Amino acid sequence: MASATAIVGVAYLLTGAGLLVLLREPLRRPDKPGSTGFALAVLGISLWPLSLGVNYFVAGFAPSMALWTVRLSAASVVSVGWFLVAAEVTGRLSLSRTVAATAVAYVLVELSLVVTNGTHGLVFGPATTLDGSIPVVAYGPWFWLQTALNYGLIAVGTGLLVAEWSRSSGLRRRQTAVLSVAVAPPVVANLATLFGPVPTVHDLTPFGLVGSGLLLSWALYRAEFLDIVPVARQVAMAEMQDAVVTLDDEDRVVDCNRAARAQFDIPPSYAGDPIGTYFPSLADAPATDGGETLADGDDSAADGGPSSPAVVTRTVDGDSHSYSVSVSPVVEAGRTVARVVVLRDITPIKRREQELTEREAELELLRQILSRVLRHNIRNKLTTIRGNADLLAEGATGDDAARVGRIVEASDELIALSEKAGTIEHLVDRPDETATYDLRVVAERVVARVRDRYPDASYVVSGSETCTVETASGVESAVECLVENAVEHNDASDPTVRVAVGCAPSGAEIRVSDDGPGISEHEREVIRRREETPLAHSSGIGLWIVSWVADRCEAELSFDVDETGSTVSLRFASEN
Repeated sequence: MASATAIVGVAYLLTGAGLLVLLREPLRRPDKPGSTGFALAVLGISLWPLSLGVNYFVAGFAPSMALWTVRLSAASVVSVGWFLVAAEVTGRLSLSRTVAATAVAYVLVELSLVVTNGTHGLVFGPATTLDGSIPVVAYGPWFWLQTALNYGLIAVGTGLLVAEWSRSSGLRRRQTAVLSVAVAPPVVANLATLFGPVPTVHDLTPFGLVGSGLLLSWALYRAEFLDIVPVARQVAMAEMQDAVVTLDDEDRVVDCNRAARAQFDIPPSYAGDPIGTYFPSLADAPATDGGETLADGDDSAADGGPSSPAVVTRTVDGDSHSYSVSVSPVVEAGRTVARVVVLRDITPIKRREQELTEREAELELLRQILSRVLRHNIRNKLTTIRGNADLLAEGATGDDAARVGRIVEASDELIALSEKAGTIEHLVDRPDETATYDLRVVAERVVARVRDRYPDASYVVSGSETCTVETASGVESAVECLVENAVEHNDASDPTVRVAVGCAPSGAEIRVSDDGPGISEHEREVIRRREETPLAHSSGIGLWIVSWVADRCEAELSFDVDETGSTVSLRFASEN
């Protein structure tokens, strides 16, 4: 008999020790909703069989009753912990200081009544005896009241979980289902122990706790409880900053979140009101069984998915506000039974769009003034200055001839600058324009034009006799900028410019080389970093044109500079 009792005691101890393993996850993730309550529940269900197992190896009334008190407290800890798990997981309650203090006070009141039981007999009566080392308790009124309270907490918590299960889906549905069922085995076992349908002195509750332990293990490691904690949909909707309104199939309001009520002054008695009561512009929107679009009558989604967002305006606190509207139909049995309308306040975006539109109009006007009026007028005036300077140069000698020469040179530079500005205007105005180029022909035409302006330099065109690319416009202007730049900034006594055309299956390439001082690292870095400093220099404007054309053509622009001069390459991919 003694050995059988010891086996039962060891079984209880092993059960309690095994259940303690479940504390690992809530202790690792204390910030997850339900972690604290889960830890309390696990601690309680572990203390129950542990204290009962120890009870089988002690003798005497006082030690046995002390261990029975531990089990009594463990029952309260389990009930409080279970309620907190359900309340936190379903979003009905958060663990605040007030909630924690109330839970602690509940357990302390119970302990104080047990300690003082000799004076009032509310917890157990004088008829309490021992069967071996196990108490056979004559339960008092407080015990039954506490049992009712504990079962009430468990019932409320389980009810919250079942309700959450009924309206959830996916992972959250699995989690709440397992938690709802996990409470059943120990409850059944405990009721069997309390009301005696099974004739035994042994407490059957720990065996039910084994079943709970298995289910909770599945929840932790298979349903990923405390690892992945989905947000309850009703909590997410309630806390959204966007206004969310649910309509039935007759466009009556059946639900709305806090943001909708606050932003649109919707009263608590909104249920059943037509949508037009609060959103007149939405009342006239078309409705179909496949999906709906409010406010502007766009075609709805053919597959019943969310419709395309529309924009409606509404006066809020005297100011006009714009809202993007998206509508998601709720489809059952092939027909729309409800619609979820989400309204997002996009007033700041709309105001910013208006400001940008006005700014773009101002910039366009300024561009027209600078590019089409001033540039045109400046070029005409410069042409007049240049022509008169040529006439003065015919009869000028000495210092006068030098001064006139400087006037002619400055006029030529400004005219060239005006032409480059015209090229930039062309690139900006026609961003999608394409053209077909024979790079060899481009090279020869460019060299011919630059030779007319700079006849003292030597020019060499080499490479493939023909090489055709189809790409964005502006290639010839970019090559001309490179050739002109190679001559204009070349300080060699006999400057030479070489233009090489290469054509291969991998793509086409045009290279412009000179024997001058080379393009400075500063200018090359500025082009790479897209800074505006080079715009102060004529050469910089030319390089910017080259860079813009390379971007438009998706061509690779590279610089090779050494002591012999500079080589600038434009490489076009084979698809061009």
